[in-house]
Amino acid sequence: MKVSLGRPVKVHNLLTTLNVRLIAKRNLKKMEARAGEAIKKISTASSNKAAIDAYVKEME
Repeated sequence: MKVSLGRPVKVHNLLTTLNVRLIAKRNLKKMEARAGEAIKKISTASSNKAAIDAYVKEME
């Protein structure tokens, strides 16, 4: 699963608009990878909970 914050140019344009220091491309890629891992964990937990809830509802 690939999760992206957008092209580095878009991220840097946003940071420039907010008057925040730019991020090196290497560091940006590391942040994207960590965000992707977090999103994957949350979506998996959410899917599991939805499946369990559906099962419980069906058994009632």
